[in-house]
Amino acid sequence: MTDPIHKIASLYPRLMRAMSHLRGAVDENLDLTYNQYKALLSLSDVGPCTLKSLSRELGVATSSASQMVDRLVAMNFVKRSQGSRDRRQIVLETTDLGEALLEQIKDGILQRYRELFKHLGSGEQANLAGAIHTFVRILERTGDLEITEGRK
Repeated sequence: MTDPIHKIASLYPRLMRAMSHLRGAVDENLDLTYNQYKALLSLSDVGPCTLKSLSRELGVATSSASQMVDRLVAMNFVKRSQGSRDRRQIVLETTDLGEALLEQIKDGILQRYRELFKHLGSGEQANLAGAIHTFVRILERTGDLEITEGRK
């Protein structure tokens, strides 16, 4: 019998490759990279924030986040505005067009997953969802530990 941890370690790279194929081009009709999509999604999730906050959220350098935001602003998916407390501060937020795009993309992703998992019964789908949820929680806790340990 194979050690479960060894099995997880050997399957993880395959899972990441398969997931990257699934997400592929976020929307083939748009010139939007996956990283730009992640930035837009993060902005939508966290709400208005600064470039520095967004770069931390994405785990990228501020210069990389800045390039992504510049492109999203040019496509009218994100807007910049002055902070209400500090007028020198620039606040980023999604536009209505950006939110509409996210809804369209989410619908497309749901359709892909429905097609992918249609051969599984509802119980198997629930088991898979539970296992993935557990895996994500573990990864998030590990990320929190790394952030905490990095500050010491």
